[in-house]
Amino acid sequence: MLSYPVRFIPTEDGSVLVRFPDVPEAAAVGADEDEALEGALHVLESVLSAYCVDGRAIPAPSDICGAPTVATDKFSILGMEVPDA
Repeated sequence: MLSYPVRFIPTEDGSVLVRFPDVPEAAAVGADEDEALEGALHVLESVLSAYCVDGRAIPAPSDICGAPTVATDKFSILGMEVPDA
């Protein structure tokens, strides 16, 4: 299972944006953090599916201590290309 950290960003209209530092194309918005997280898994899995279709490597999740995460079991870490550190 891959667990990607998220960042919560308040918007000017009072809603909350969820961003994935490791998957910049994925973002979800909600009235509050809980609502934003509800849509985040679907968005994350959609973007990772597009990576696969495009032949792009699935990025490795960062280890950001204490950050909330969104986990998916639809993608295996096997075969992932992880950039050199």
